[in-house]
Amino acid sequence: MARVIATGLGIICCLGQGKSQVWSRLLGGASAFSPVTLPDFDRFEINLAGQVPDDLLDGATPPPHRHVSRFELLGWLAAAEAIEESGLASAGYPEDAVGVSAGIGAAGMLESESWLHSLRSPTRTPARSLYGYPVSSLSALVAECFGWQGQRISIATACSSSGASLGLAAEAIRRGRITAALVVGSEALSRLTYGGFHSLRALAPDTCRPFDLNRRGLVLGEGAGAIVLEDMEAAAARGAPNYGEILGWGWTADGHHMTAPHPEGLGAHQAMQAALKRSGLLPDQIEYINAHGTGTRQNDAAETKAVKSLFGGHSKRLKLSSTKSMTGHCLGAAGIIESVSTLLAIGNKTVPPTANLEQADPVCDLDYVPVEAQTMPELKLAMNNVMAFGGNNVALVFQSPS
Repeated sequence: MARVIATGLGIICCLGQGKSQVWSRLLGGASAFSPVTLPDFDRFEINLAGQVPDDLLDGATPPPHRHVSRFELLGWLAAAEAIEESGLASAGYPEDAVGVSAGIGAAGMLESESWLHSLRSPTRTPARSLYGYPVSSLSALVAECFGWQGQRISIATACSSSGASLGLAAEAIRRGRITAALVVGSEALSRLTYGGFHSLRALAPDTCRPFDLNRRGLVLGEGAGAIVLEDMEAAAARGAPNYGEILGWGWTADGHHMTAPHPEGLGAHQAMQAALKRSGLLPDQIEYINAHGTGTRQNDAAETKAVKSLFGGHSKRLKLSSTKSMTGHCLGAAGIIESVSTLLAIGNKTVPPTANLEQADPVCDLDYVPVEAQTMPELKLAMNNVMAFGGNNVALVFQSPS
């Protein structure tokens, strides 16, 4: 089967736009959480999120032939960076050899909420505001703009959506169904999603502190990530960049609870185990894990148990960190955003820190790279964990190009 590499990366989130800026701020342990300025968010007692700065969206020029929602615009901006860097648009592949795989959370919910509210108002919001409502809208937008006719996938498995989209796209290339794919995940803040987490009392009132003794919940974020995947031989033949290989992935479900993870991290354990098996690796070959690390008490404890149960004594030698401590939890886009940062980590031989981790929790007793980034000159193999409501778990294994 074909080997699959990443040839282009794109990202936009509360830390900024473009992989260079975001990566620099991740290494610096920065976070950009602030009160949400979108309409009607001031109704919530806790009003804190990783909102994408308005100036990054003002004047953005998506394809002019259609109205786009905030979530589509974020996805388009990330996709455009990845496509330009990889040169995919001019690669010369047949149109049916390039696919688009999208991971979706609430899709165009923000605009749909405004449209529904306007039904009670004398001034109606145009129905075109609903264009971004279907979960298929982002993959359709990207595919239509470039004329790509390969498989088009839109996955909605809550917070693991874009991780699953990445795994499915890699599998399609590996099996020869397509030669290349643009994988994109996007999430925009919406009142319904924010209100849901608020009602669950899952939101932190101040900041996100994954694995810290005093962690009080997650901080929601918004943004998008994109990765261009290609058959390694085809990419090498055209001189494309190589950010790393996707060796394997695992996809499981807890079958436990709608919102809470299995307390022993059973599904997460199985996903990581499956990813290692597909990659042909032993547990002690993994050196770094970009952890799911939401900052909630149950999730952080369950993930720690899952890592310890699978990796055994090697878990004490692993480096783990949660970039959600800086980007916020970007829900449907989390998997792809964190996969971008994982690829940058193995490429730069440096792992980003877990920001705001100031006091160790005895229940979370691994090396989570607190506060400061760490260089790892020999870093070659890394894993990204992505978990979701409904017990949907994805683990992805990446190998550096050198």
